[in-house]
Amino acid sequence: MARVLELASLDPAKFEIIVRDNSENSLKAEILSKVKSSALKLLSAPNRGAFENPVEALREATGDYVFLVADDDWISARGFQQLHTLAERAVTDPTVASLTGTYLVDSTDGAGLFRYEELDALSAEKRLESYLSANTSNFLYYSAIRRAHIEFCFDFLARLPYKFSYHDQLVSLMYLALGRTLQITQILYHYDLGEWETRDRTLLKDRAMYIAAGLPVAYDRLHFLFAALEGALVLRSRMLKERASYETPKMIELWFGSMFNRFRFNDRGADYGGDNFDAATAAVRAKWLGEVRASLDELLLDITDLLELCDKKRAANYFEFWSTL
Repeated sequence: MARVLELASLDPAKFEIIVRDNSENSLKAEILSKVKSSALKLLSAPNRGAFENPVEALREATGDYVFLVADDDWISARGFQQLHTLAERAVTDPTVASLTGTYLVDSTDGAGLFRYEELDALSAEKRLESYLSANTSNFLYYSAIRRAHIEFCFDFLARLPYKFSYHDQLVSLMYLALGRTLQITQILYHYDLGEWETRDRTLLKDRAMYIAAGLPVAYDRLHFLFAALEGALVLRSRMLKERASYETPKMIELWFGSMFNRFRFNDRGADYGGDNFDAATAAVRAKWLGEVRASLDELLLDITDLLELCDKKRAANYFEFWSTL
């Protein structure tokens, strides 16, 4: 509530604050309704999930840039005002895709500052290399993005055959391909690690997404292999290359190599039940750990075959989507 009040106090001539409350909590809805601000647009809706909610809130945005704020995080009003000043200067520069600042990262062990390096490089490959080398949570997702770019990316999200927890990283990958990120020096965003703070909690969140997608938890064994494949196919797609300028083989090498290394050195450490799905995912993992060169088309076929074990129709949709993107 305090976050809403602070943001609602911003200049309505410069900012619009869209709150889409999907908590289905009548008390919260009543409290929010008492906030009076011409900058605030309050929407209430049934809970449709972590991806659907921002996609639907985005439809209400009218500004040049859109900034997502998670309900467990905090944003600096002063930082936001300085970001607006930067946006006014950058809005006519077509090489700029997004804007951000310094992140204050909070955990039970303490707090610290994080700032990306070289995201303002003209080279998309340099931007992606910097993002991947940071090897941290996906803070970039919480940036001010040109509305046309975020609409493009969220339309992609809405069409995905399955929703997995790493898909916010695919969105950031697209941001990096679409253009430069400029940064203010001030603290802009307070990121609470919360349930993503420990490896065990992260695994629980990831596995919950597979279960919600109607897949056995054993598919979590291939988490980073899924991410490697899908990100590489995004970079190879006509969809993205029609809007962005980058060296496709180099970008794919950077993304796939980084995610595949996570797949190689992280076995996710779980007993997946010893059933047919456990055996099938273990076989795919063993095969790809032994591959010297990765073929995206072969990997897509292997993943599709796995998905067919659960639902042949959805597996066919998955193959159709990713092979024709």
